[in-house]
Amino acid sequence: MRVVLALDKFKGTLTAQQANECLAEGIRLRNPKIEVSLRPMADGGDGTAALLANYLGLESLRVEVPDLYGKAAEAHIYWHNSRRVAIVESAEVLGSQRAVAHKSDSIRASTAGLGLLLKKAFDLRPQEIWLAVGGTMTADGGWGLAQTFGLKAQDIDGQDVVPTFAESSRISVFTKSELPDYMLKTKILALCDVNAPALGGATSMADFLPQKGFSATEIPVIQGALKNYWTYLQKCNPFIPALDTSFTGAGGGMCLGLAAVFPNFSMELGASRIAKVAALSQCFQGADLAVCGEGCLDKQTLAGKAPMIVAQSARELNVRVAGVFGRVETERDSLVKSLGLSNSFVITENRLLHSNSELSRLSKARFHEIGVEIAHIVEAASKKKVR
Repeated sequence: MRVVLALDKFKGTLTAQQANECLAEGIRLRNPKIEVSLRPMADGGDGTAALLANYLGLESLRVEVPDLYGKAAEAHIYWHNSRRVAIVESAEVLGSQRAVAHKSDSIRASTAGLGLLLKKAFDLRPQEIWLAVGGTMTADGGWGLAQTFGLKAQDIDGQDVVPTFAESSRISVFTKSELPDYMLKTKILALCDVNAPALGGATSMADFLPQKGFSATEIPVIQGALKNYWTYLQKCNPFIPALDTSFTGAGGGMCLGLAAVFPNFSMELGASRIAKVAALSQCFQGADLAVCGEGCLDKQTLAGKAPMIVAQSARELNVRVAGVFGRVETERDSLVKSLGLSNSFVITENRLLHSNSELSRLSKARFHEIGVEIAHIVEAASKKKVR
């Protein structure tokens, strides 16, 4: 009997590693004979770089850069010296833990600090940089980041335009400075937490703006500013992706700025890359059950989040899949069906009634309960195999 646990983080309560370990404890309480394989997941958001570093055995380098509001923040560059690969994470400097200003400042949140983190990674002279894109509180289309690498906007009077969508209407022209050869040759890979486009599609960048602090009335303003920004950016670099291109909605449109300055740039789902690094498909072979999960099950889960990738990989090998989620926003039955889950479990329906510490304690207890239930499912599946 074997079960593979491949859960993402439960934001604000448990890391991916903690969530998988708690569930494993519950399974072993019920039946110690069940083999439990842990494959913690991430999708490009919080914890992605550290998780990849753990799987790949990378060195951790601590640096200091400005956060989304210009305040000093500690960040990490994960480094593989023999492969010359550096991994950095946008959420570490642009995430919710750094967003201490009022919601009215959301439009002025900048990716410039992430650009400076990338510059420090370039100092190592890597052949590749993997950038985890997701979990940010920014929506500047990567403009602030791109400016740190020589992209400059000016208005009709030749005055420099501050890189924020609050000033997007002033843009008259973009100009670019030439990058050093070593930057031009470096492969930049964005590991995006969603495959959503900046505009269009069932799920787009607009769907993520409320969680970044934008009100319903501000969303059309951001969309208009985004279109204007892209129009002038495309004149400067005709090869940037269209706004309806997959992944351009991740990280508040960050990939648009990246594509504008780095010719050797590409995008993919972060969860897909982690699944490969963790050898997830190989681990699923011969398993009786796979378990996916994350803090919230909603329509954004279907935009390439870790549970979707885990479920797809398992179903391709005819392995049953169960899901564990912190909470479910709406349409649970429809979402569960879309993921192809045979069983689903929810930690709590009342997140707002508990403090983070209390929620963490309750989550661990509930994980143990769910682990016992999952053990029953594995036992039943194993008996069917024998028959």
